[in-house]
Amino acid sequence: MHCPKCAVDINDFSPECPKCGFHIRELDAVFGIPPERSDLITDLAKVFSDSGKKKIRERLQSFTERTTHAFFVIAKESTEPRLPGEFVFWLFERWNIGGESHAGLLILLSIKERRIEVEVGYDLERFISDEGAANILQFHAVPFLKHGDYDGGMYHAVDLLARIIEDEERREKSE
Repeated sequence: MHCPKCAVDINDFSPECPKCGFHIRELDAVFGIPPERSDLITDLAKVFSDSGKKKIRERLQSFTERTTHAFFVIAKESTEPRLPGEFVFWLFERWNIGGESHAGLLILLSIKERRIEVEVGYDLERFISDEGAANILQFHAVPFLKHGDYDGGMYHAVDLLARIIEDEERREKSE
């Protein structure tokens, strides 16, 4: 993953950023024990409708079945006292998304901060960068979120990111 302060690669195996000195323990001390991951969607903010969760969950499941990569969504009321980008980075590591190769994605919706963030694992960065994924959220999810349509915003974000990775994997396998 990338250091949330300066974007240099760090992870549990090399948890201290050689550039700025940030250490993942800083986030452990602030965030404590990670929320339990009992589903593909963890809606701690209670913003998704039952039908919205069902539709998003089905898309996450189909992505995992087609690619074997992990993809999770979390909605949280706030990530205070730290930034949503730091929380999504920390939670991706703590949930060990995508296993040792980090073959997964995590989208965070932070309500109070009015932020949607994504963490793309190393193994999937060959298909889409963190910046590319963030642009997708900005242009395809945020318009829905601005109108309070959390179900629609999250579904479009999940679906588009999944389609990009699925298409790139198909292209890679056919070469």
